[in-house]
Amino acid sequence: MEKAMHEDNMIRLAHICLRELEGAGLELIAVSNITEFQARMARIGKAESHPMLSPDWHDFTSIEAFGIVFRIDGDDVGGVAARFIDIGDDSLAQHWSATYSRLYNSGAGSPVTSFSNAAAREISGKIVYLGELFLDTANRKGRVNWRLVFHYLFSLAHLKWRPAWTYGFVRQADVLSGKASRYGFTRQHIGPQEWEVQVPSRSSSEYLVTLPRIDLQEAAAFYVKHPEFLLDPVPNSGVQAGKQ
Repeated sequence: MEKAMHEDNMIRLAHICLRELEGAGLELIAVSNITEFQARMARIGKAESHPMLSPDWHDFTSIEAFGIVFRIDGDDVGGVAARFIDIGDDSLAQHWSATYSRLYNSGAGSPVTSFSNAAAREISGKIVYLGELFLDTANRKGRVNWRLVFHYLFSLAHLKWRPAWTYGFVRQADVLSGKASRYGFTRQHIGPQEWEVQVPSRSSSEYLVTLPRIDLQEAAAFYVKHPEFLLDPVPNSGVQAGKQ
């Protein structure tokens, strides 16, 4: 009974998010082929995908990953992607150490050390990695309610894979400006790993941001009951709005 209630909440949450986004003029299209997703993002100016979610490094199937394309007035304007991994009893730190050698250091050993407690001891099992978030420059001035976008993505990932953890990386400046909380990640960890090899767009200062299953389930129950709190407040007022 409890599991069915959680599943129902996720379906309802996804519907609420999609309805509000479409009402604000943003269409979200799920794309099961990551190669297609990468090509569509490249056509609107996104840089090459990171190795963790790149079809150039992995032979993804639709079971393992999907992308979501953002569209306004029929045109692609951005997107985000998700990848499922079952690391079993290994820790997230062990997974990073084993895979980063190939992905970021040409097989010459792990480029990261000094893992945080969350990565080394807490996170394991079925996990979802979110990445490749992009929005074209013409639409970056408050046109997107990111809380709605990410809770739609969280819901889809949960319904598809039922992960114990959902995680991503956010730059320190963006965490300090509140973006990770706005997205809906309930836990934010400074210094998840230290990079000994210089890698483009990766840094020891980035935060590991996570959403454990129990936190998502509680958020879904709350937002289904109070969908108005998914909306962004209008500055200097108590009124909620569908977009920033």
